[in-house]
Order: sequence, then C-alpha cells, then structure tokens
Amino acid sequence: MEGRVDGRMARSLPSGSEWRQGVLDAAPIAMSVLLFGAIYGMLSLQAGLTAWESLAMSLIVYAGAAQFAALSMLSGDAGFWAIVLATFFINSRHFLIGLSMSPYYKSFSGRFTSGMAFFLIDESYAIMLNRFREHAPNKGYIAAVGLMLYGCWNVGTVLGTAAGKWIPDPQALGLGMSFTLMFLALAYYQLYSWLRILTFVVCGALAVWLAGVLPNGLHLLAAGVAAFAVGYLLPERSNEQSKAQAGDASDLSGEKEASGDER
Repeated sequence: MEGRVDGRMARSLPSGSEWRQGVLDAAPIAMSVLLFGAIYGMLSLQAGLTAWESLAMSLIVYAGAAQFAALSMLSGDAGFWAIVLATFFINSRHFLIGLSMSPYYKSFSGRFTSGMAFFLIDESYAIMLNRFREHAPNKGYIAAVGLMLYGCWNVGTVLGTAAGKWIPDPQALGLGMSFTLMFLALAYYQLYSWLRILTFVVCGALAVWLAGVLPNGLHLLAAGVAAFAVGYLLPERSNEQSKAQAGDASDLSGEKEASGDER
C-alpha cells in the first residue's frame, strides 16, 4: 500500500512549472486579497495611522483579521498590550492550520518550513491543501502561492492608503461582502463529504453564536478547536487509502487462492 501511495505522491511537475501553477492557482483569490488590503489601507488612515505605519503593519503582521481588529481597538484608545493579546488570540487558529499542513512539509528543511510559515494564511492554506490532495508538495508551488498573496495584500494596502484621501467612508461601498464570498469559494472545495459539510455548518453556526458572547477573535478560535476535535475524533479515510486497502485485500485474496490451488 505504501508503495502505491508514495508512487502517486512522487509524481510532480518541474519546479518552474510548479511556480507558474502556484501563481495561476492563487491569482483569483489574490484579487480579493488585494481588494481587502485596500480596504484595510483606507480604514487605517481613519484610525490615525500614517501611510508608512499602515504599510509596516501589513509587511510585518500580515494577518487581515488581526489588523482590522487592531484598527478598531486603536480607534477605541485601547492599550498596547490589549492589542497584542487580541492579535495573539485571533491568530492562534494558525496553530491548527500549521498542524494540518505539517505532514506536507516534513520532507523540507527546517529553514524553508520556518520561513514559509510566515506566509501561511487562511487563503494560502486552502489553496495548497486542495493542490496537495493530488500532487506532491513542492517548494516552488508553496513559495509562489505565499508570495503572490503577500504581495497583493501589501500592494492593496498601498493603494488603499493612497485612495483613502478621496473615500471618506470605505465601509459604505459594501466591499466587505467580497471577503465572505471569497471564503465561501475556498470552503467549497473542502466540502466533499457529508461529515465535512455538517462540520462546516455546525462550527459556522457556533462561531456566529459565540461572536456575541466571547471577546473579539475568541469565537473564531473556539469554532476552530471544535472543528479540529471533530477531525481528530472522526478521522476520514481518504480515497487513496480506500483504493490502496482495496488493492491490498484483492492481492491478499489472490495469494490465498493461489496457495489453495497449490495445495
């Protein structure tokens, strides 16, 4: 069985092709990332940040939800450590994302894994997870997806800070809906079983309910932990494993028949 699975995973495109494929796969999502980076840039000016401070946060923090939360807290005159703590809780879901991706990164060096971990966000996670179900993990592909989204987020920030002078109320444009639609599109490719669909609906409802109960960001962490628990307690058997096990059973049956004929 391992031979069959490893053989499938060994099939991969050359690095240059993987890089181009990563750019192509990330391009549709990158447009939404650029748009939301622009919204962040516009709102950051209203929160009192300069254009350079806004860009520095995008370059260093690179976490959309946490950056929007920080802007909200800055507008409310929150303290430094309160903002740091809120950012930590909002981004703590990345622990679960990292655990989920760790099997695909185990063949890479620690330096590469640590470096690319900075670029692992919700969007890149969904894109790469969908890719790695059928293709072997590749450094070129991982780097292309990560850098493509990172670049678009920061370009969007620059455009937003430049346009913020002429758009006094960015939220009035109704662009926030694009963020929801983008995540629904990402989730669509992950909902290929009834267990996943049920988990998606229940944990989504849990997050919405907890949003009015828990402090900012903790509802996402709680819903993520619940989804992680479902995956841990009710693991799915992949199609490849099922086929491989069926093949092993067939081989074993054939061996028994052969041995019976010999007798």
